[in-house]
Amino acid sequence: MKRDEANQFKLDYLPLQPAMQRMAEHLLGNEDDAADVVQDCFVTLWNERDKLRRVVNREAWCITLVKRRCIDLLRKRRPTVELDERMTLQEEPPQEDPRLELAMSLIGRLPERQAQALRLRHFDDLDTAAIATAMHISDGNVYTLLSRAYSSLKQMITEYEKAR
Repeated sequence: MKRDEANQFKLDYLPLQPAMQRMAEHLLGNEDDAADVVQDCFVTLWNERDKLRRVVNREAWCITLVKRRCIDLLRKRRPTVELDERMTLQEEPPQEDPRLELAMSLIGRLPERQAQALRLRHFDDLDTAAIATAMHISDGNVYTLLSRAYSSLKQMITEYEKAR
């Protein structure tokens, strides 16, 4: 291991630690788990440092890595119940919300970037800066995408209501 390589890694990636920590804490809701995920991400970054030279936006890449690790951790922790047990726990089948189905259908009709920004904002509960980082765009572009998505959704809902 060359000392210069370690110093360059510290200069390039250690300043990103606070943002990575905030994202992990936001997603996991636990400071200790977030610190573990961030530490694991730094180990991965170090082990893959040769490949990182091609990364254009280090911060976005690191935030995405943290987000994926957090999702993996949450999936592992998700309680599972056998199908037979679930059937006995539910007396009647769950009712699907027609408004939710309509909303998902309308979001699916939006241009891909608008739909992605909308999902990140409302389903993943990310703020504008995190969306910008995840989508590799500026905060202003996030506002524009969301504004256009809301406008399109409003128009589609108006058309839907007229057709009813």
